[in-house]
Amino acid sequence: MDVGRVPRGALIAGIAGVALFIIMFISWFGAPEAEIVTPAGGIEIDLGDVPGADTTANAWQSFDFIDIVLMVTVIVAVGLAVMSAMGSSVNLPVAASALTAGLGILATLLVLYRIIDPPSDAEREIGVFLGLIASAAIAAGGWMSMQEEGTTFSNAVDSGGHGPNDPGGPGAPGGNPPPAGGTGAGTTPPSPPPPPSQQPPPTTGP
Repeated sequence: MDVGRVPRGALIAGIAGVALFIIMFISWFGAPEAEIVTPAGGIEIDLGDVPGADTTANAWQSFDFIDIVLMVTVIVAVGLAVMSAMGSSVNLPVAASALTAGLGILATLLVLYRIIDPPSDAEREIGVFLGLIASAAIAAGGWMSMQEEGTTFSNAVDSGGHGPNDPGGPGAPGGNPPPAGGTGAGTTPPSPPPPPSQQPPPTTGP
């Protein structure tokens, strides 16, 4: 594994993916008014003033679905960097760089939505903002990787999981040849020209 050969976009996505995984374990949301009303005397106790009481929740505790999307995004982003470092490729139905960018964008939008509309009106903690930054960095890294490969969202599926310059991708050495103009699936190549006719040598006079 050669880290020096990792393109900048894949490297950014991989580092941001590791960061997002760590950030998911710190506090993302806190209880807005953590109070307990005792039925006996009607005394209100703020759990924030109770020593040892934890009123915050990390990403795993705060979400039912978004945390799964974030974890998948982490795996894909780190996988993109690892595959680039190893110089290998996986035959995916979608290019890895495009998949990383798409999941990064989705994760960014989901985290931003929960910043605007926190679950159960909870207070926002530092983790949710760091998670937004890390998700956006994954999206940016995936997008940069697409630009470096010459991949777009429109041809990401047509390339069979490879960028045009990836090993095994269209136009790469040993890969699938790019489609030629005028030829496509179901067409036959033009037949070779017929060999020149054999004509007898010219005769000379007596």
